[in-house]
Amino acid sequence: MALPPDVQKRKIRERLIGLEGRARINEIRKILAELPGYKNGDYRMMKKLLLEDVKKTKSRANIKYQDWLGVERQGHRQFCLVGAPSSGKSSLLAKLSGMNIKVAEYEFTTLKPIPAVIRLNGALIQIVDLPGLIEGATEDAGGGKRLIGIVKNTDGVLFMIDLISDYSRAEKVYEELKKAEIKKPIIFIGNKIDSPRAKNNAEKLRKKFNDLILISTITGEGIEELKGRIWKETKLIRVYTERTKEPMILEKESTIKDLVRTIHKDLLEEFKEAVINGKSAKFPEQKVGMAHVLEDEDRVRIITN
Repeated sequence: MALPPDVQKRKIRERLIGLEGRARINEIRKILAELPGYKNGDYRMMKKLLLEDVKKTKSRANIKYQDWLGVERQGHRQFCLVGAPSSGKSSLLAKLSGMNIKVAEYEFTTLKPIPAVIRLNGALIQIVDLPGLIEGATEDAGGGKRLIGIVKNTDGVLFMIDLISDYSRAEKVYEELKKAEIKKPIIFIGNKIDSPRAKNNAEKLRKKFNDLILISTITGEGIEELKGRIWKETKLIRVYTERTKEPMILEKESTIKDLVRTIHKDLLEEFKEAVINGKSAKFPEQKVGMAHVLEDEDRVRIITN
């Protein structure tokens, strides 16, 4: 049985997030093959829009220059990777996303923002690797004003620190963020913990940067801890229902009403009650109404009239 059009459109958007070029075109062709063969209505329009997307994707592939004054947001949340040049930002993005990203031992490898979308606990999280920030960024040194503008519009900051280099550079970059009055959540990440020289520096840096997470992009140490911290800062929750295979991704403090509206707006009129199991339930199979506040990993069964 075909999914309701609103649900199908959402699933299509999620499947295409972060894809470009040949990968996007191939995924669109898969979607077109899976769609029901309706010749009228919403599904016909979906097919038309998908075919137009293929043409636009082919056109974008021929563009040689892209203005990067801003980065188009994709997914449920966006985090920016910031730090001094050559702190390991690109290596971390490659580790998290699986993308083949240019990584070198010299500074300023990243010349423009590089966005990638990762799937974390069912949510789509966009990570944007920014060119290295330097002292004087707030006065536009190294094009810093444009970069800080991107940071101000993000949902959170992943602040990379090279544990085996002169970490005073990281302190100077942090001072630039404070000058710019960045109010976003900041996750401090100490990279290259696999190096014997990193241990002493890590202890000193813990006093300066709260809750420093130690990682190695080479061995993978600390990556899972970092993913857990990113998830915590998203302020999102996963809710499972019998109507969907994947968890529904909702804002923290969302209610049953928010869940029902996300599944399909027509369900609001048909809703009778919900049966829940999980952290928000006082007991198994608790029956609740639309005002009930959900928690992460709740399981919900919607009862309709």
